[in-house]
Amino acid sequence: MLVGAGSSDHKHVEAQVLFDVFIMFVNGIKRNEHEFKKIIIEAGFSDYKIIPVPGVRSIIKVYP
Repeated sequence: MLVGAGSSDHKHVEAQVLFDVFIMFVNGIKRNEHEFKKIIIEAGFSDYKIIPVPGVRSIIKVYP
């Protein structure tokens, strides 16, 4: 899940909160767009595009 992306309706926000609880449970890491951009560029990719999809997830497309 990309923090701050997608819809801000009640169901979407509720899903983000539930995902937050899950992340805390499994000791995961949430990243915002700036953090993903840093990782993508440091990995040697030239650009990226974020594509919101229905639900709480997004597709991050990276380019060589």
